Amino acid sequence: MSSTIANIPLIGIAVIAIVIAVLITIIRIRRVAKVSFIFYLAIAVLVYASVKAFINPNFNYNFYLLLAILLLIPYCVLRIFGKQEIMVEKKEEAEIAIEPPKEIIVEDVKPEEINLIDKGENFISLAAQSFALDGDTKALLDTINKTCIEVSKADGGAVLMVDDFDDIIAVKSFFGNFPPPYKLADDLPHKPERVSIRFKNEQFPLRDNIFGEAATVGKAELLVRPTDDERVFQNGPEDFLKLGSLILVPLKLRAKDTVVGLLALSRDFGKEAFSENEFNWVKTLVGFAEVSLQTTISFKTYREQKELTKESEIASEIQAGLIPKKLIPVAGLSIGTFTEQTAGVCSDVFDLISARQDRYSFVLMDVAGKGMNSLLVLTMVRAMLRLIVNTTQTAGTILSWTNRGLCSEGNLDRFASVALINYNPISRKVQLSTSGNISVLRYSAISQSVDLLSVTCEPLGVEKSSTYKDIEFSVGKDDIIVAFTDGVNEALNTSGKQYSIDKIKSIIKENNKLSGNKIADVVKADLKKFIGSEMLHDDQTLLVIKVQ
Repeated sequence: MSSTIANIPLIGIAVIAIVIAVLITIIRIRRVAKVSFIFYLAIAVLVYASVKAFINPNFNYNFYLLLAILLLIPYCVLRIFGKQEIMVEKKEEAEIAIEPPKEIIVEDVKPEEINLIDKGENFISLAAQSFALDGDTKALLDTINKTCIEVSKADGGAVLMVDDFDDIIAVKSFFGNFPPPYKLADDLPHKPERVSIRFKNEQFPLRDNIFGEAATVGKAELLVRPTDDERVFQNGPEDFLKLGSLILVPLKLRAKDTVVGLLALSRDFGKEAFSENEFNWVKTLVGFAEVSLQTTISFKTYREQKELTKESEIASEIQAGLIPKKLIPVAGLSIGTFTEQTAGVCSDVFDLISARQDRYSFVLMDVAGKGMNSLLVLTMVRAMLRLIVNTTQTAGTILSWTNRGLCSEGNLDRFASVALINYNPISRKVQLSTSGNISVLRYSAISQSVDLLSVTCEPLGVEKSSTYKDIEFSVGKDDIIVAFTDGVNEALNTSGKQYSIDKIKSIIKENNKLSGNKIADVVKADLKKFIGSEMLHDDQTLLVIKVQ
């Protein structure tokens, strides 16, 4: 009896093992036919040992239990590594069970259609790479051209881009054989290589030719017989000049719906014309190309604006350094000035030069344009004036000499308006000369009137032979001379009205008893009130000289 009791735990373990094994078999193992025989053999050993132990209490049950465990170990190993096999089998069954939709027939999809998306994604990738090349679009345009030639089975292709400033469209990418659909120059030999080279470097107006007019219309076109189109010109009888079919697709910036270029494809004369499918494939690719160009052009614009802003900031800092922080005192004169610099513009500067005992030279200058080029002209003119005013030459002669020096620099496309006022403190005489658009007013204390002294003439840097007139007069106590750039009198308020010279004349008359500095302050305050919230578009500089 005691032996039977001792074997009861072993019997319990055996029964539990059997139950677990059966459950595993039912739930997870039914699909593993290759290893199930090991499992069933282990069960058989356990059942046999359990029955014998129940009948014969002295039966050695432990041996059979160990044997069953040893059989189950390799089964479990095979079961674990066979799990993936089960999953694969189930997946294969599921795929067999689900039939593909009948309307999708893979055999009907042509290779070109399958590759359109991949090719279009390549455009976008190249657009991203162009960032490292400072927004250069050459590689992108060449890839767009080559890809469209390949997909459409064209014999030649060209990508033309519209110029931002001139009304022209120029070839930027050219490959293959493309008979010109425009009239060749009379002096151009009809040889394939010469014609091709000329085509690669050609540019066209936006009218009176197929490329310009197609870009202007902004509509994709398939020309099966281009010679029937009145916009197309058929050159010479040579075979290489004969026109086959053409595809013309405008390149647009979709955000603005603006045409920036044109893709043109050609198929040789005598070959089957482009099909509608090929036409549609090209239009699809151009859609990707437009997105890529939008990215590249936007980046290029941003980079240019950033560089221009940085350049303008540097120029403005240098310009501010050229303006005297404190004017030297001149006996018998009360001097007032103000200057307002506009962001991104570098044009105005004033200066006071103590040339000799009998000459103080007041300079007011306004250079056309903005940025570093304007700053270069400004510093050149300022340097020349500072040298020449030390001579005995008159104000008009000094400006004439400066003009010749500036015109000698042929690579400078900038002009300078200058007012030069020479004052002799001994004789109280003023010698004045102006160029360009700077205005000079004189208030006479005797007549209590304000007159415009400056005359309309060309600015410095326009014509080398230009000469400038001298204006000479004497001044007395309380006479006032006021000079200002056009940024003052042409300043606009929110209604679009100009400040005007008459407004400045009125302020001078009303405030003639004030010092030069106070008169400048009154004009500045009144001008600021007039402008209000309107943005400044040009530098503003004013100089007041009052005789005491």
